[in-house]
Amino acid sequence: MDISAIDRKKVSDEVFEQMKKMISDQVWKEGEKIPSQHELQNMFKVSRVSIREALKKLESYGIIVTQQGRGSFVVRFEDADWFGDSALKVYQNSVDSKTIRDFMEFRRIIEIENVALAVERATPEDIRKLEENYQNMLDARGDVQKFSDYDFNFHQLIAYTTRNLILIRCYTLALTFLKKDFDRVVRKVGIDKGTYYHKEILNAIRDRDSSKAKKLMAEHLEAANSIFFDSADNT
Repeated sequence: MDISAIDRKKVSDEVFEQMKKMISDQVWKEGEKIPSQHELQNMFKVSRVSIREALKKLESYGIIVTQQGRGSFVVRFEDADWFGDSALKVYQNSVDSKTIRDFMEFRRIIEIENVALAVERATPEDIRKLEENYQNMLDARGDVQKFSDYDFNFHQLIAYTTRNLILIRCYTLALTFLKKDFDRVVRKVGIDKGTYYHKEILNAIRDRDSSKAKKLMAEHLEAANSIFFDSADNT
């Protein structure tokens, strides 16, 4: 009989998982300094080596940043480098119409579930950021470029609100591919329609109405995707 080897998880991996969950649960919030290595050692009752390894892994995942002489801080969403510039350049240089269609399909699949998780997990601070972003959209209605940037950020904020690091990373990459086409989509969809859907989606998140949020996101994306493909086919 074949016997599989028993997987002995390293202590540092256990610490990493617990710390990652604490950050996801906002025990330590964006931009906040986490406890020192000595404090973490006492907290988890493990060696300094295990703490250092866990911190190094968190930093390699882009979850924290360590500043010499100051300590380690939870990375702010807006400061996070989810994908290195060199990696993005490689991908962006290879984008063709088929790739764009694939990523638009990816958006339809993932964003509806993103908003459902956002309804479930959004904190008052998350909702405040979405409200601020929506107000910025309204203020930028006379400038398509700025409006497009806030449109882009609105969807990123929803993804971030899921607190799922894999979703955030994958979604950010997908959306980055399409950033250059947002202005064209906004012009064709119309600013008024964009603000309408964003307002209603925000209201659904605020009201904790998952079904309504998913329905609105599906409608919003269907309209945007159709216009995007029409625009791409006519260029």
